[in-house]
Amino acid sequence: MASAQRDLAMLATVVRQAGGEIAQVAHVLDWFHQRLIADGQQPARMLYVYRTNRPVDSTAAASGDNPRPGLRPRLLLAFLSADSAVSFAQRTGLARSPRLLTLSPARALAVFLQQPSLSALHIAYDDLPAPDGLPVGWRLSRAEVLAMFAIDSRVV
Repeated sequence: MASAQRDLAMLATVVRQAGGEIAQVAHVLDWFHQRLIADGQQPARMLYVYRTNRPVDSTAAASGDNPRPGLRPRLLLAFLSADSAVSFAQRTGLARSPRLLTLSPARALAVFLQQPSLSALHIAYDDLPAPDGLPVGWRLSRAEVLAMFAIDSRVV
């Protein structure tokens, strides 16, 4: 349980440093779990993450998801299971033996906020790719995550 407390404190610190509303942290994490439940998934205690660079599509570019010119936009791809993460990486050729990080949702959001080159957080429900090549799941843009914590996107 101490790890969960540390991750929560880390997220609160990151939100505060970015000028956001610390009071939103608990609300955002609850919404995160409720969103998984609404999509027929179990609430995630842990996410399995590896990073991959993906080209920015015109929609992302138009919405301003690349927060800093000159930085190559990246997608943080988080899976609900380690097996799905490894299977997807091997099947798509992203990595022969990917190194996965195990992150709580709070830590994943903190990492996402700390990395301005990350343009989106994609929560993958399994390893089956959708037509866009990403696994089925839901995608949160940088703008959406900043708005959830009431962080001014011009500051971060």
